[in-house]
Amino acid sequence: MKERRKLDAKLREFGHVLGLEETDVMLAKRTTKNVIAMALLTMAFVVFGQIMMPGGPSGLYYAGISAKDFQILFGGLV
Repeated sequence: MKERRKLDAKLREFGHVLGLEETDVMLAKRTTKNVIAMALLTMAFVVFGQIMMPGGPSGLYYAGISAKDFQILFGGLV
């Protein structure tokens, strides 16, 4: 908590140097956190996708047991 206050104070000082108000600085901090979180989530999806579909979408189609096989097998049920 103490480190967070130090960081906020430093960000306010830096924002003041740039001519920004406190609300603008905190909004920029929140936006930055959101961008970083989305980048991490995207990377998790990319890694998970590579594990689940080696070779990309076509790699899944040509795999031994693929989603296409299940489509053919259960085509009449769906």
